[in-house]
Amino acid sequence: MNIGRKNIFSRLLIPAVVLFSAIFAYAQGLKSGIPAPAFKVISGNNEELALDDIRGKAAVIFYETKDTTEKNRRLKDELNRFYDMQPDSVKKLILRIPVINCKGVFFTEAWKNNLKEKSKKEGITIYGDWDGKMLSSYAVEDKESNLIIIGRDGIVKYSFSGMVDEKDFGRIKDLLTAEASLPEISSSP
Repeated sequence: MNIGRKNIFSRLLIPAVVLFSAIFAYAQGLKSGIPAPAFKVISGNNEELALDDIRGKAAVIFYETKDTTEKNRRLKDELNRFYDMQPDSVKKLILRIPVINCKGVFFTEAWKNNLKEKSKKEGITIYGDWDGKMLSSYAVEDKESNLIIIGRDGIVKYSFSGMVDEKDFGRIKDLLTAEASLPEISSSP
């Protein structure tokens, strides 16, 4: 009888450890150094943007909810100033991609109109993650401001959830400068 209990325990222990490990890994978020997962987001003007569209360019992605868009405002302003100071040859290599979690929203047309208005105000196209697939595949924190930087090689270079400390602003700008100075990367897979 004791052997049967040990057998049952060992059969349950392995799946429990695997499940716990998967949950823990998900909770850790997207890790630097891995290929960026595929994504597709859609703007208020129904413009689609997918991972394939950004190949060969560095992407600065802020994934947020409508309630967290101001959390990293100082960093966004600093990155906008940094971007504006770059020559056109560098600007074409760095994409700024704000994404709002729109999964499960009611009144989709009103949300799309709001994205259009905010895009106009910010001077940049703001996209919506309408099906929540980017939220899931990028393992970002919901109801938080998330920053992801994808390198020109399609590898995640930086990922952080929450308010980015001001002391990291320089490191982020250095990363973008390094990405822009890399030799030409083929945009074909």
